Amino acid sequence: MQKHKLLELQKNVEEKIGSLKEEVEIGTNVKLNPLYIADRRDEIDFLQWVVRTIQPILNRDHDGRQQPGIPKRSLEMMQTLEFENMLQERVQELKLKLKESNDLRESDILINEIDTLDSILGRLSDLKNGAETQAIEVANTNDFKQANRLRKQLIKIQDIKVEISAQCSNTNLRSTS
Repeated sequence: MQKHKLLELQKNVEEKIGSLKEEVEIGTNVKLNPLYIADRRDEIDFLQWVVRTIQPILNRDHDGRQQPGIPKRSLEMMQTLEFENMLQERVQELKLKLKESNDLRESDILINEIDTLDSILGRLSDLKNGAETQAIEVANTNDFKQANRLRKQLIKIQDIKVEISAQCSNTNLRSTS
């Protein structure tokens, strides 16, 4: 059974948060540049926002609010699209803030958040396209199988035609002799 795209994305984001936390801890222990550590902490915050945004979307159908008559795949697709739109809106808001920003540190933070969200959108796209690519491959495989079946039927028909022609030729030869 295929996992919900948002669950897969959430798992990936949580893994990234874990690795960033380790990176911050190590960076703090070896006294790396404080701005670098601050950037990593900001990225953790951005990613935690992503997880907090995914949770309510996923919890809707668990709360019994799933509309009857909507197939599970359609619901998943609607939820994924809703999340994707939320991220894109957030990126647009951040880009507007960036245009208005005069503070270098604030601009860096906004750019980092935009990059992080763009990365999440890319990962989501990979997850969605992976399923689509797989579906296309299955469809192509099914078409190939069907084409193969049709080819075999055509060969049988041609063989039968040759056999009938041969029989007709033999019958014609016998009747003329």
